[in-house]
Amino acid sequence: MQTVELEIPDVIWRSHRENIGFVIDEVKKGLVIWEYLNGRLTIGECGEILKTGYRGFLELLWNTGIPADALNEDELAHQISLLRKFTD
Repeated sequence: MQTVELEIPDVIWRSHRENIGFVIDEVKKGLVIWEYLNGRLTIGECGEILKTGYRGFLELLWNTGIPADALNEDELAHQISLLRKFTD
C-alpha cells in the first residue's frame, strides 16, 4: 500500500487534532467507497482493504445511507447464497 501526504482544512485539524487517526480512517473509508461507487472495486475488495470483510463493508454502506444496489452479478449471487443459508 502507498502512503500519501494530505493537506486538511484548519477547521478539521482543530476539531480532530486529538484524534487524527479518526480523520485518517475516515479519509480511507471515503476513498474506498468512492472507488466502489465508480466500479473500480468490488464489495469484497473494499472489505479486504478496510479489514471489515464483505459483510462489514456492506454494513458501512448501509450505515452511511449508500444503497448497495450496485452489486455486480457475482456479488448478487454471493448475497443470495448467504441468505439461503438462513432459510435452508
